[in-house]
Amino acid sequence: MSLKDYKNKNTIIGIAGPSGSGKTTLAEKLSKKIDAKLIRLDNYWKYNDVNKIPPMKKWKKGIWEKPSSTNFNKVLKEIKRIKESKNPSNIILEGLHTFDKQKIRKIIDLKIYLSLSDSLIIKRRLKKFGKADNQEWYSKNVVIKFYKKYGEPKKVYADLIIKGEDDINKNIKKILACLEK
Repeated sequence: MSLKDYKNKNTIIGIAGPSGSGKTTLAEKLSKKIDAKLIRLDNYWKYNDVNKIPPMKKWKKGIWEKPSSTNFNKVLKEIKRIKESKNPSNIILEGLHTFDKQKIRKIIDLKIYLSLSDSLIIKRRLKKFGKADNQEWYSKNVVIKFYKKYGEPKKVYADLIIKGEDDINKNIKKILACLEK
């Protein structure tokens, strides 16, 4: 994919992949390399307000793992705000459902997908969240199930697919090579 020079501050990079694939870590490191604003879809959950968190029975049904849990209209407004500011910036948009909405896919210049095996998803989630709240069961029966249904099919939109378990610095080099084409 041929892109304009990312140094012109107009590039939008999207990073998607399953839970635990390293999206946030990659986005944070890459944002420093290319001087980009970072937009994390996790910050646009409809349930960030403690008073609006759904009951446990909905939690077990994967309410947080579905694209409908993200307020994509607010995401688009934030992208527009950054682009129209006096100091426009490159943007890195990262999250499980980054490629879900066509309106967002259309404005992303480089779509990156981090792949990760089911066993590593579980292992990394247990390391991050511990075994509290039955995390192993939730990871196996909810996170992976809904990722397979909603997240993985969106891999077809990626311009670049990289392995989440690969060395992050090598992955950044692959991304920078795409941007410099």
